[in-house]
Amino acid sequence: MSVLAVQLNHPGSEKSFKKGNGYSYYNNQLIREWNNDKYHYRKFIRLQGKYISAFDSEPINDELLFWGEWEGNSWFQELPGINPNGIHRPFHSSHIHGHQNTDPYVYGEQFYYAICKQRGQLTKLDVGSIILFGSSFKEGFVLDTVFVVDRHETAHEVAAKGGMNYSNTYREATLEQLAYFYANPEPDSPIKLYSGKMHNDKQQPFSYVPCKPYNEENAKGFKRVIFPYETINDLQFSSNPTGIKIIGLGNEVTKNLWNQITNEVLKQGFSLGIFFNEPQY
Repeated sequence: MSVLAVQLNHPGSEKSFKKGNGYSYYNNQLIREWNNDKYHYRKFIRLQGKYISAFDSEPINDELLFWGEWEGNSWFQELPGINPNGIHRPFHSSHIHGHQNTDPYVYGEQFYYAICKQRGQLTKLDVGSIILFGSSFKEGFVLDTVFVVDRHETAHEVAAKGGMNYSNTYREATLEQLAYFYANPEPDSPIKLYSGKMHNDKQQPFSYVPCKPYNEENAKGFKRVIFPYETINDLQFSSNPTGIKIIGLGNEVTKNLWNQITNEVLKQGFSLGIFFNEPQY
C-alpha cells in the first residue's frame, strides 16, 4: 500500500439540454433522467448540506451549489448560459433506474470511491492518500472533488455482506450498477471500495467538494476551481483528458499538497462542502 496524491481525470462536460434526449416532463417539471449514455457527465447541483469557509471555522448548514456527479434522476431548471446549462436537484427512485453509476459518491455521512480508473496503484491506496477528481480542459485542470482515503473494503468483503454496510440509496445508485465488480467479483479481483476521511474526524486532511452557498447571484452559475497547467508552487497537473497522474508520494508531501490545493480553492472564492444530504424520493 502507498500514500499517494493522485490527479484522476473523469469526463467534465454537461449533457446538452434537449427535450426527449434524456430530459422529460413530470407534473410540468423537467427531469434529467438517469444517465443511460455511454459517457459520464458533470452536473451543477443544488442540495442541502454543510460547509466551512476557512480551516478553523464552524460548519454552516445551508443550501449549496457545486459541480459533481449524480447519474441518477434530478429535477432540472434550465439556465440561459452553457456553463452551466442548468441547475440539478437530485432525487432517488428505487423504481426508475438507468445504466450509469455515481462515482465518486459524495452524499450522506461518507464519501465513497468504488471503480473509476481503479487499477494498479489505485487499488493499493493507503490511509491518507488523496484523489483529486476533476477534468482537464484547454484552460487547465478543473477540480470537483477532493477525496482523502480513510479505510476500504475489498470487493469480496462487500459481496460477502451483500453491500449491507451501505445505504440503500448508495447500493442502488452505484453498487447495483457495478454488480460485475461488487456482487460477483473475480476470485483475484483487486478492486476496493474506499471510504473518505470526513471533516467530523477533526483532523486534516479531510474530504470535501468546492461549493458556494445558494443565493441569487450564485444561482446564475459559476465555473469550477481551475488549476492552470503551468507549474504553481511545484504543483503541475496533467492535461491528459482521460488519464491519472501521481503528483505526490509519502505522508508529508501528500499533506502539503492538500494544503496547497485547499488554500487555492478558498482563494478562488469557494467554500469546502463537507456534507451533502443523500438524495431522497
